[in-house]
Amino acid sequence: MTDDGPKVVSRQATLTLWFGSLTAALLLVLLAQDLRANLRSQWREGSDRAAEVAYSVAQMAHGPLRSSSNAMLLIAEESRRLQQAGKRDDVLLNEIVAAVLRRQPQIVHATFADTTAPAGTSTSFHPNDGTWTACDTNIDAAIAIPCFGTPQKTSLGWVLPIASSIDEHQWVVGAIRIAALERAVAHAPDADEVSFSLVDTHGRSILHSGPDLSTAAAEAAPPGWVARWLGAPPPGSLQATAPIGPYPFSVTTQIGREDVLTPWRHHVMVAVSFYLLYLAAFVCLQKIMARTAHIQQHFVRSLQAKTEALRLAQRAGRTAMWTLSDHARHFECQEDASELLGLPSGHATISVKDMLDAVAPADRWLLLRQTRRAWKKHNPLNVEFRIRQPGRAMRCLLASGQVVIDEAGTKRMTGTAVDVTEQWSARQRQVESEHRFDVLFEQNPLPFWVFDASSLQFLEINAAAIRTYGYSREEFLAMTILDIRDPSDRLKVQEEVALAPEARFIPKVWVHRTKNGAAIDVRVHTADIVFADRPARLVLAEDVTTQLADERELSYRASHDLVTGLPNQHAMIEWMDVLIAGGSPFEVAYVQLLGMDAIADTFGINIATGILQMVAARLAERSDGNGYLASVTQQAFVWVTSSPMTEATLQSFADCVAEPIYYKDTQHQISIMIGVARHPQDGMQSDTLLARAALAAHVHLHSDKPIHYFEAVLAQQSREKLHFSACLRRAVKRHEFELHFQLITDFPDRRPIGLEALIRWPQTDGSIILPSTFIPICEEAGLIVPLGNWVLSQAAKASRELKMAGFANLPISINVSPAELRSRDLVANIRAAREAYSLASDALRVELTESCLIEHKDKAIAVMKQLRADGVAVALDDFGTGFSSLSYLRDLPIDTLKIDQAFVRNVDRDERSATICEAIIALGKSLKVNTIAEGIEREAQFRWLQLHGCDAAQGFYIGRPERLADVLKSLSQYKAKAL
Repeated sequence: MTDDGPKVVSRQATLTLWFGSLTAALLLVLLAQDLRANLRSQWREGSDRAAEVAYSVAQMAHGPLRSSSNAMLLIAEESRRLQQAGKRDDVLLNEIVAAVLRRQPQIVHATFADTTAPAGTSTSFHPNDGTWTACDTNIDAAIAIPCFGTPQKTSLGWVLPIASSIDEHQWVVGAIRIAALERAVAHAPDADEVSFSLVDTHGRSILHSGPDLSTAAAEAAPPGWVARWLGAPPPGSLQATAPIGPYPFSVTTQIGREDVLTPWRHHVMVAVSFYLLYLAAFVCLQKIMARTAHIQQHFVRSLQAKTEALRLAQRAGRTAMWTLSDHARHFECQEDASELLGLPSGHATISVKDMLDAVAPADRWLLLRQTRRAWKKHNPLNVEFRIRQPGRAMRCLLASGQVVIDEAGTKRMTGTAVDVTEQWSARQRQVESEHRFDVLFEQNPLPFWVFDASSLQFLEINAAAIRTYGYSREEFLAMTILDIRDPSDRLKVQEEVALAPEARFIPKVWVHRTKNGAAIDVRVHTADIVFADRPARLVLAEDVTTQLADERELSYRASHDLVTGLPNQHAMIEWMDVLIAGGSPFEVAYVQLLGMDAIADTFGINIATGILQMVAARLAERSDGNGYLASVTQQAFVWVTSSPMTEATLQSFADCVAEPIYYKDTQHQISIMIGVARHPQDGMQSDTLLARAALAAHVHLHSDKPIHYFEAVLAQQSREKLHFSACLRRAVKRHEFELHFQLITDFPDRRPIGLEALIRWPQTDGSIILPSTFIPICEEAGLIVPLGNWVLSQAAKASRELKMAGFANLPISINVSPAELRSRDLVANIRAAREAYSLASDALRVELTESCLIEHKDKAIAVMKQLRADGVAVALDDFGTGFSSLSYLRDLPIDTLKIDQAFVRNVDRDERSATICEAIIALGKSLKVNTIAEGIEREAQFRWLQLHGCDAAQGFYIGRPERLADVLKSLSQYKAKAL
């Protein structure tokens, strides 16, 4: 072991001490320089401020002194002028004085005095008695500067005497309020923060602010330590003097030394605090470094000791430390561990390829894959592999490692490898043994046990048997196989055990009892074995309880309707097949219930189910076991009987169902339609007879009679209808239809204002099937919605062609069926068609029949509002034929009423038709919607409708439905004529 670690720690602590001390010295120098610069700045700032205040106060005081001097000079000048003119008038002089005093309120009074007057008199004046200043300059009036006296206290306050000479002996004497001077200088900047005094040339104070400057004069110069510390040039004085213009006064200002030093002392305190804080932090850091160094030294020594102990332990425990470095190309380990890892003797470094060559081929790919994954993703490595050492047996190693990156950024993986050959061998043997046991017995999902062939005692039991029967392992081992059987089966069990193996080859189903007494059906498989040196039987018990129950349930479900409990159609057909095979004649009655859909839609499926069950019970009671009653759908029953079905018998079936049904606070009246087919007259097969009985009922669903018998013509009609429906379905799928377009014009000049799209079904023989023939079948077969989508797409395409031909102002109307109105996609489909063909919002119009509105009023109104919001006009087609309430029109968002052709056909001949048309036209105008007359075929009809104010016309008289190309030709011709 070496002491390199502690020496490094000691050097680091010494360097930290030297660096911290040097930093403290530099910081002290910097702080001293900062304090010195700050003090110089503070002192210079105080000196400059004293000079600024002195100048400002002098400027402020100059104003009242100048105005007062000018006023006194004015009085003296006027008096002198009057004397020179020989017109001295005291009254006039007094008026001049009064006027001046009014304009100069700072002058208390102004009187005339004479130097020759005896002393003590009111008019005496002695300018040279030492109390006046600058009086010697006033002898010559050209100088125009009055003289000032010593401040005096009067009843009006302190005043400053002022005098101006008239001639050699006469003077004008007045007084200035010192308060006026104080008010003037009060507005000087910083006057309230700096001491100042206004003095005359004799040093007499006129006014002052702050402490007495005579006592503060000693503070004007910097103290000796400041002068010595700041050095040359010396700082300025804190006292300043400024003269007040030409007057015998000056202003002296003084800033106290403490006012300058106090902010600097605060700065000193902050700097000292910062420095002391740094010293404290440095001392704490040094202590922490010293303690850390001590702890590190302790840990380094401890780590070195433990490293040596670990090396010895690894050698004893056959553990090696390894490192994978140099971008995973070299494998390194300790020299004393090279033998463990299969390295050549004395080698501690080997290439990865040579290392992998020593690994068993079966484990090589696993080791390589796990190592690569750990190297790339920095995941922990934990892999077990076998390695073959030269001249020695295969060894098993457990390698664990982790990717690390050192301070230099070098990536490597390091870890340990432990020799686990013995543990691996033992584990393999144990795993193989457990695996054989689990596979053969414990892991079998079926109950398994072994019992003694003579005592019938349980010898071994698996977990599946414990789960199935509910006994614990200990309870099982204390029991015999008779304890899980019914007492009545014990004799049979003993006989079964006594049988020869050949007789027990076929598995049998037995009833076993679980711990809680529940019976389970099991299929038992047995085999003779030797267990613990004695004859025994191995038993596999397959629980078939659920299977048998499911088989019974499936059998019941396969032959019965779960709602009514009656046999279903399959069971009924089997029964009919039996009758047919026996050659017995019988009759089939197909009982179709009417109105069950409405009940389910109105009251819910539960109510409908309950009613169906009650109807089934009535029919079963009425049949009274005669024949076979079955439920074939949720709305139909079938009764098959060998007895003749008389009209009275069938009518009794209808009457029993027609009686009111009360179920869960609801009352219902169910009607039925019965179709009858006979064997062998109407068919020789059971499914044919059932179909023909159903056909007899379905064809007459709207008949007033409840009982109908099958006739051959019904089958022929049904086949034709089915064939037509199949052809129609194929035509819809192949788009074998085409659109014709009929013009809609205005009155009276028959100007085209729109088109109506009319679908046609052309046939191969050249004929055309009209929509009145195939549209009802489309609605029955559920083809109307895809057909309507095709019509919408073709109409949109035609609208685009109209636009390209210059007729963009002609909208195309399409008819919408009730099924399309219920599909919820009508609005979205119209939007998609307009977007696909770049159409305007009013390019397509929708026509709804009154039947749509009667059946789906709320839905229709909602859709119509959405269409109107999208700019699609809505027309009410065949108006007047639906027997709808006119109150609907109040709520319907429609744009057009189309008068049905039934009223237009004889409008010019029949008074009733004319009255109806007039009413519809008037109704349209009152509702502010357009009216279009359909089916106009004669000029007389056209003129009558024009005369009575109809808005638009449509019919053969205007133009027959044509293909779009023909319509475009007609429109072009009309356009050419109009031009």
